[in-house]
Amino acid sequence: MCILFLGLAGVTCAQDFNIPVFRGELAEKYTYPIEGTVYAYSDEFQEGTLEFNGKVYTGLMMNLNAHRDELQVAIGTTGEKMVPRRALVGDFTIGKRNYTSLYGERAIKGLPQGFYQVLHRGNDMLVKKFYKKTSDKTESITNLTVKVFTTKYKYYLVKDGKVYTVKDAKGLAKFYKEEKERIKGYLNGTRGKRVEKDYLLQGVMELMEE
Repeated sequence: MCILFLGLAGVTCAQDFNIPVFRGELAEKYTYPIEGTVYAYSDEFQEGTLEFNGKVYTGLMMNLNAHRDELQVAIGTTGEKMVPRRALVGDFTIGKRNYTSLYGERAIKGLPQGFYQVLHRGNDMLVKKFYKKTSDKTESITNLTVKVFTTKYKYYLVKDGKVYTVKDAKGLAKFYKEEKERIKGYLNGTRGKRVEKDYLLQGVMELMEE
């Protein structure tokens, strides 16, 4: 597979093991039965773009392990996953979703260090942090113990250099009281429709940037 990366010299094509992204550590495999997924959304690795050590690589198959908070890059068709060094990871995409690394020098005071999905980035930034809650379940027939993974997440608003926890769109609106009527009109327009929380929050943020 040919991986393209963008550097000062332009776009270059390299084979898997000849680029720095694939010189990290192999992802540790789970040795016990799992129910659910350890990844942010699903077990599926999707094509994306990765900013790594100042260069931008495209055409990588990636996923975010939310249990270990590690970005994983699939190595061709080997079934192995590489874990790029957190400190060298910048922004990246997985499918149509945008993410960023807030580790090390990129960390934001008031936010736990980690990988975040970026729902909005403008004058203010709205990010989503994934967590995995685990519990054990014993199968009645086989008496086999299975580790059950449940997805949890929190939303954070970074505004005027401060970090706030946001529960929902109405909670987000409290930080933009001067636009109360506009936000109210937007939320009223979505009433009765099945709109995911992420999209509602993004809609409010986009409204604030107009």
